[in-house]
Amino acid sequence: METNKALCRELEEAIRRSNTVIFRRSQALLAEMGLSNPQFNTLLALYEMGPLTMGELGKHLFAACSTATDLADRLEGEGMVERIRDSRDRRIVRMHLLPRGRKVVELVINDRYSFLEEVLKE
Repeated sequence: METNKALCRELEEAIRRSNTVIFRRSQALLAEMGLSNPQFNTLLALYEMGPLTMGELGKHLFAACSTATDLADRLEGEGMVERIRDSRDRRIVRMHLLPRGRKVVELVINDRYSFLEEVLKE
């Protein structure tokens, strides 16, 4: 029983440290691209979940709709997302990921994979 607790502590510490290292590495890459972490999280949400309304995005990011709208404005200006009105209900507007935004997400994710592969080789 005590061995399990020790192993759990070691595992938790390893996960926490690796998360910190990966986060810092990702932050540096995002800074090179001129993107903030919330902007990347927006792209990642669209990448993983598909088109979202501002309300859905705000809930996912734990942010106000106005914050989601600000993120959409910036990313739309950068050509990474676009807003499209719902064909069945024109009041609904969904944010869609464009190829440029998809490329950014895949670049960051692939960088994380490469980094982890290098760490695991050692």
